[in-house]
Amino acid sequence: MIASTLAVAEKVLVMFLIMSVGYICYKKRIITSRGAAQLTDLLLYIVGPCLIIAALQADSEGVSTGKILLTILLFLAGMIVVAAAMQLLFRGQPRARAGMLRYGAVYSNCGFMGLPLAQSILGDAGVVYASACVVAFNLLTWTHGYIVLGGAGEDSKQMLKKALLNPGTIGFAVGLPLYALSIPLPGPLIQTLDSIGAMNTPLAMIVVGTYLAKLRLRDVVSDRGVCLVTALRLVAVPVAFLLLLCLLRPDPVVMVTTALLMAAPVGMNSVLFAIKLGNDTQLACKMIALSTLLSIFTMPAIAVMAQKLASLP
Repeated sequence: MIASTLAVAEKVLVMFLIMSVGYICYKKRIITSRGAAQLTDLLLYIVGPCLIIAALQADSEGVSTGKILLTILLFLAGMIVVAAAMQLLFRGQPRARAGMLRYGAVYSNCGFMGLPLAQSILGDAGVVYASACVVAFNLLTWTHGYIVLGGAGEDSKQMLKKALLNPGTIGFAVGLPLYALSIPLPGPLIQTLDSIGAMNTPLAMIVVGTYLAKLRLRDVVSDRGVCLVTALRLVAVPVAFLLLLCLLRPDPVVMVTTALLMAAPVGMNSVLFAIKLGNDTQLACKMIALSTLLSIFTMPAIAVMAQKLASLP
């Protein structure tokens, strides 16, 4: 138990140290806000899809198309249940603020934080199942999530298009048929995808570090709504989801991966949507900052709990 905890904590510590590099680079103006936005685009449009396709090309023991589809359904169902429960909270808040707080409690940073940690702990199989979770996340965040934040007036066809035609989903749609049909890509192409995909964790953590550098901790912890969302996102939601998984008993790697991504801090999309819809970007940044800082301690704990409950070494 102690060895497993230390192993996970060590991986999270490495991610935190890389995050610190992003923090320092932003403070020293080595990376500007524009630079951080460009790195985010590089991650979303190039690195992420390459990582997903490369992982689906790897010979991951125990991975199957059925388990991948089950992972999508499990993660999607989990988020839907959480979204329904969050409608009961924050009713005394102004509508825009309540929507942002609910979004933060439901939608995790499963791509930037969850996927790199799944890759570190579980290898290529973790990347495959984590990618499936990201597909489920994208389907819901561009529909329900967008509406919760005030995008109800947007054309439903446009929302569905964004839910289906985004970089993560496209990468998954390219990689899954190749995997299911056992079609290998040429060696040089695989090496290229592997090399680009290897940038995912360091780049993602550097970007997260730049976001943390924009806020003062005192302003963050003084907001009670932010503190409540952080407690829900990092503790209540993943623990409840993990207990549900114990009843369903899916494949151990699927169980650990989905629990891990459900335990990730508040998603970056909260800021992106807030900018697009004219919502409170400061509130979004506060939720991301506090939950990301505390996830350094909570995500290893959830990962170890999931590994033990799934009987995964």
